[in-house]
Amino acid sequence: MADPVFVGFCLEKNANCGAKVVKKAFPEEPVGVICQVNGVYQVVEYSEISSETANRRNSDGELTFNAGNICNHFFSKEFLKTLILEHEQELIYHIAKKKIPFIDANGVRQNPATPNGIKMEKFVFDVFQFSTAPWAKGNFAVWEVLREEEFSPLKNADGAPKDTPTTSRGDLLNLHKQFALRAGAKLCNSEATNGASNGHAAAGCGQLKAVVEISPLVSYFGEGLTELLGGKELNPASIERDPTTGQPKITPLP
Repeated sequence: MADPVFVGFCLEKNANCGAKVVKKAFPEEPVGVICQVNGVYQVVEYSEISSETANRRNSDGELTFNAGNICNHFFSKEFLKTLILEHEQELIYHIAKKKIPFIDANGVRQNPATPNGIKMEKFVFDVFQFSTAPWAKGNFAVWEVLREEEFSPLKNADGAPKDTPTTSRGDLLNLHKQFALRAGAKLCNSEATNGASNGHAAAGCGQLKAVVEISPLVSYFGEGLTELLGGKELNPASIERDPTTGQPKITPLP
């Protein structure tokens, strides 16, 4: 589901391309950065930026190149149509070093621990460079968002220390938990209320964990939940829109 606020921001700026960014957590974080190269907007991939450039800082201590690209983009239909029909051949390839499984001389499949091959790739954000071209008739817009609200990358299988299905799901559930707390709900597990404005946990929770899943069909970013959740004690629950009535309903989770 597209972010209506982000879409409105891009339309207000007459943007044919827009991008959400987060501040990089550390210089070597594996995300591309949005910047200008020779006056042209583009994403420089983390594999294409030198360590010296990645670590460069401003006088205030902030990273000079800290606009991390989270691949949440806006494009106008007319811009993409013109680009594809008239300028697609101008897009460049990127070199990506990959760990590519192969069959060795003995017929045994090998899964290399280090990169052993190169893939030639094109990325959707490569079109940013054309956003301010005369034919594009528009602007490029950047919207910085909070990492804890909008970015939890999924890059690895479970078992890795970060960026796994489990960490991504946990971050999403924590965001939904905060939505419920701001709406006045009382949740199981005192950990759920640390730092919350109401500071209340539901009585009689025992060892239940504070798990709340909120469908975007009910609330996109926590809006409109006060009447539904205010003052209610929630054990683990899913909040969805009833397909028959169209009204939100609270369903206990096992």
